[in-house]
Amino acid sequence: MGIRNWLAGRRQPNRPTVAVGLSADRVRLYQPGKPGHFVEAAVAHAGEWGSALAGLLQPLQLQGARVQVVLSPGLYQVLQVEKPNVPDEELPGALPWAVKDFVSEPVLQLAMDYFELRSNPVAAPRLAVVVTPKSRVAQIAEAVNAQAQLESIVTEELALADLLGRSDGVQLLLFQPARQEPQLLVVHKGQLCFTRQLRGFARLTEGTTDAELLDSLALELQRSLDYLISQLKLPEAAQLWVACEGGDLGALVRHLGQQFAMNVQALANPAVAAGLPYLALYGVLQGESA
Repeated sequence: MGIRNWLAGRRQPNRPTVAVGLSADRVRLYQPGKPGHFVEAAVAHAGEWGSALAGLLQPLQLQGARVQVVLSPGLYQVLQVEKPNVPDEELPGALPWAVKDFVSEPVLQLAMDYFELRSNPVAAPRLAVVVTPKSRVAQIAEAVNAQAQLESIVTEELALADLLGRSDGVQLLLFQPARQEPQLLVVHKGQLCFTRQLRGFARLTEGTTDAELLDSLALELQRSLDYLISQLKLPEAAQLWVACEGGDLGALVRHLGQQFAMNVQALANPAVAAGLPYLALYGVLQGESA
């Protein structure tokens, strides 16, 4: 079992595949191609997801398309727990009892899936358990299947990790949409190993790149790198990709390149040009083709 197959439907290979991003106030759609289409619609609440999605699909004649849904972080929780000591085929039944002390809702009202976390080889294995209300999953299925075919639901973090491929080297992504704190994602051989939100750096998206702020960011990144090596026993990182919206990206990349003995580059693809909120949608379809 794995998070990519969460609520997967039957694959219809002759139908086009699109990625749809859902959040509390937006529905976004990415249709791959040359050029690809990046479109969005505002919604007042989740009850408008279906009508908004219909309005995006119909002009592109995408009714009946296969849909990979990417959930924004506000629509789910990720809980880190020790892996239950049961056979893998029994894990789905054990998950509710592993997370029951960490959620406020009754566990039987929650949809769950998981992926394995990188952990210290001498420590107990750990899981990242993704939870969201079953009622929300039903709402998503209803909204999508009215116009298309729901194929899977994935989290934003895992969709972003797909951008980095399956390189043997450790790769980092520093991801920062406008007016948000940056998030660090670490990927090794296609597996999301570690994520961390770096607090106190929202000003970077406003173009604030004073030396003190950049040095503080580099220090936080170094702390994460030290943890990856000392605790998770990962090799030294080979690549840092930077995707920061609205700030002085060139100054940020240059500064980090001077601080670390790894390749530091700005992430460049059609989704970055369209707007960072589309990046996870682009990523989830890269993962499908990998």
